Amino acid sequence: MRYSFLCFLTAFCLIPDVSAQKTAFKNEFVTPYEGSGKKRTATYNQCVEWYQSVQKQFPKICRLDSIGLSDGGSPIYVFRINSSVSSAKVKVLINNNIHPGEPEGTDASMLLVRELLMDKGNEAILDKIDLQIICQYNVDGSQTQSCCTRANQNGPENQGFRGNARNLDLNRDFIKADSRNARAFTQYFTAQKFDFFIDNHTSNGADYQYTLTYFHTRPEKLLPQLRPLLHNVETYLKPELEKAGWPTAPYVETMKTVPDSGIHAFWETGRYATGFAALHHCIGYTVETHMLKPFPKRVESTLDFMRVFLRGVAKEHGTAIAVREYLKRAQTRRLQGRQVEYIAHEMDISRWDNIVFKGFEFGYKTSAVTGQKRLYYDTTKPWSRNIRYYRYFKPKDSVVMPRFYILPWAWGEVWERLKMNRIEMKQVGQDTSMELRVSFINGYETAKTPYEGHYLHYNVKTTDTIVPVKIKKGDWFIPVTQANYQFLAATLEPRAPDSYFAWNFFDAVLQQKEGFSDYVWDDKAAEILASDPVLKKRFLKKKAADKAFAADAWAQWMFVYRNSSYYEPTHNRYPVYRAD
Repeated sequence: MRYSFLCFLTAFCLIPDVSAQKTAFKNEFVTPYEGSGKKRTATYNQCVEWYQSVQKQFPKICRLDSIGLSDGGSPIYVFRINSSVSSAKVKVLINNNIHPGEPEGTDASMLLVRELLMDKGNEAILDKIDLQIICQYNVDGSQTQSCCTRANQNGPENQGFRGNARNLDLNRDFIKADSRNARAFTQYFTAQKFDFFIDNHTSNGADYQYTLTYFHTRPEKLLPQLRPLLHNVETYLKPELEKAGWPTAPYVETMKTVPDSGIHAFWETGRYATGFAALHHCIGYTVETHMLKPFPKRVESTLDFMRVFLRGVAKEHGTAIAVREYLKRAQTRRLQGRQVEYIAHEMDISRWDNIVFKGFEFGYKTSAVTGQKRLYYDTTKPWSRNIRYYRYFKPKDSVVMPRFYILPWAWGEVWERLKMNRIEMKQVGQDTSMELRVSFINGYETAKTPYEGHYLHYNVKTTDTIVPVKIKKGDWFIPVTQANYQFLAATLEPRAPDSYFAWNFFDAVLQQKEGFSDYVWDDKAAEILASDPVLKKRFLKKKAADKAFAADAWAQWMFVYRNSSYYEPTHNRYPVYRAD
């Protein structure tokens, strides 16, 4: 055997009362959650101390390491169980307390670790899985506990806060990586190259009978080679959860107000945990326990989900390792031909599945506060019926992937994030000029209020053209490969919903830097129109057809200016270039 358990556990064969030894083990590693009578979740310090004690007893197979600091300056810890150094193990990451008011994962993971180490029957799983657990990802929010941060939630008595030390929601920060937490996570996540990922949460929203719901990475977002692996795990998961006493449903996003109206799948872009994981070819699952169910039941269901999930993943060990080998080869393979990548999707409301759903009757009654009607669910009237589940999406926008991108060195915030995500890049060795495909931003809308520290752009419109571009020594040459094209399309194509353009990293190009004084420019504009009959014809045609334009002197001067050699060529020119 490659590893050993606690001294009194390694002697199972010599000690007749195995159950007594298990009880002794359990008593030695009682979790803070159990010690509170299952009323409280483990604090950050309690969590770290508990894992430290386990590592001390299992130094050969358990490690507790910091992967970096939070924005508040506290270490983010990862606990790892790995019974060998073999690379032929499926890598699974469990993330807890990204939203610290939703802490079931913290307590369930401690129970899971104790169980994996206590029961020798779990050796078959540990032989195939390298399990890593982020104890509490949002350290700062976990350290800011009170009774009442979750107004709609049934326990625990102590609840953390959703925002981190900079008041960022870390489950919106994966692509933009404003927080130290996200930067630490990204470097760790991309270095480890995980095969599977679980992000533990508690739901908000409608009421229904289920304690446990979940969703997984949309198959459309995965490489074709990963989709069978997701299908196999999902096929195993649902019936096994049912056997464990947890009938489940897809995560409940209602079409209207209540589940009776139908529910729809959640499309997670790269700002979210599972959406980010998918961009790195990792199959992600988000567990959502119901906010109104008792806290102990939510912990138990999260624990059972992870138990069943690990068994299902262990069964798919061979397939997962084969996929990993494919991805290794794909790292350097260039795309063949002009490959189209879909950068935005929308729900296909013309298609749905009918699924059995267990809900509650709803109604409306007079509010004691407002005196107006408000929604309520009657939990004395459960029902089970077919409802529509809209889980199909269709492409909304696409791009043709280039052979490589060129990113000027000046845009440091962008290339730092690409390197953080282990995108292979090379610096150009000398100044040169190339004919490259360039996008001009024709239009966009911007959020009117701040969203996670940014004013997010959306409905971005672009026009591409081929122009000569001066490339400087030190600019970044980014080859597009079979392994990185999805990440590059999601971040470098400006129309993508979570692109670096959408998150304001390129806003400087949207502002015109030079201009004119009208009393000087008027004479120049007249000279330009007189010397360019084609431009003059366009000008007069627009003036005749557009009354507002004809009445606006400044708009007419600007029309001539923007069609002259005086107009700066970089205004609205997106500074990421493509070689096809």
